[in-house]
Amino acid sequence: MWHIVSTAPMRNAVSRLLIHQKHPATVLATSLPRNYGRGRIWNNFLAKMFGKYLAVTNIVGSGLLLVAGDAVTQQYERAIHKRLFDFHRSGCMFLTGLAVGPVQHAFYSHLDVYLPDSKRITAVKKIFFDQMFMSPTYIFLFFYVSSLLEGKTIKESNAEIREKFLYTWMIDCLIWPAVQYLNFRFLNPRHRVVFINVTNCMYIVLLSYIKHDWALHNQNPEIKEKSD
Repeated sequence: MWHIVSTAPMRNAVSRLLIHQKHPATVLATSLPRNYGRGRIWNNFLAKMFGKYLAVTNIVGSGLLLVAGDAVTQQYERAIHKRLFDFHRSGCMFLTGLAVGPVQHAFYSHLDVYLPDSKRITAVKKIFFDQMFMSPTYIFLFFYVSSLLEGKTIKESNAEIREKFLYTWMIDCLIWPAVQYLNFRFLNPRHRVVFINVTNCMYIVLLSYIKHDWALHNQNPEIKEKSD
């Protein structure tokens, strides 16, 4: 019964082709279900996004999600400190994401090559490597690249990293191991960086706050004086 119902549109198309032999292409196009072509186009698009163009998806996604996370922080700043939305800062966040994205993509791609299965012990090993190598690298690049793009000198960027790196990494260690366990244990490797970036969007709210609002509440006189 299911086979008969599912092939009914195609049988109708064939019947009409036999009747209207002069215009078979037109008859076939109008006889197929309307969503047939759309579904195939969408599936092809997704297949390319998470297949052939996975690196581009991960890199551009990294930039866009950094912008999204920072935008949430800016809305908070607007409500509390009455600041205007800083589009230049958003642009810097996007470029920072484009700089960090290739590193993330390469790291997780190689991690899946060397530790390919999703067993519990493998997930734990991946978390260890992630926290010891990728996490510090990400934090370093986030602060350093964004600082340089925002016009700070190398000396000022180094001072900011010395002040904020350890505190940020400690917070990172509280948040990411549990998230990464789900990632490494249950997700398809193709979706790994996308999942990380979507979760990172929430984490970026915190990172952006540490980066841009730290000077309003904390110790470094140089940064605080510059922010005033």
